[in-house]
Amino acid sequence: MSAVAILKLQAAGFTSEQVEALAELVDTQAATKADVEASAHRLDQKIDTVAHWLDQKIDAVAHRLELTIADVKADVHVMKWMTGFVLAFLVAIVAKLFLHL
Repeated sequence: MSAVAILKLQAAGFTSEQVEALAELVDTQAATKADVEASAHRLDQKIDTVAHWLDQKIDAVAHRLELTIADVKADVHVMKWMTGFVLAFLVAIVAKLFLHL
């Protein structure tokens, strides 16, 4: 509690004991600028930790997605070849049937 505040309280009729008790209460309950700065610093560190953790998780998901997309592309490529072979066999079977009739 500042000296000016103490003088104002005494001028308003507070006793010295009341002013001291109030000053002690304020000192124990109020946060100092250093307390606030330390809390802000701890909060910044926690935010950085969470941001780093989220970046890692997002990177892992992106990597799994890339692998899945590559698998799907490979599957589509195989399906195209299989469809081509099936069509070629069907054409061969139909041609053989019509040529022997």
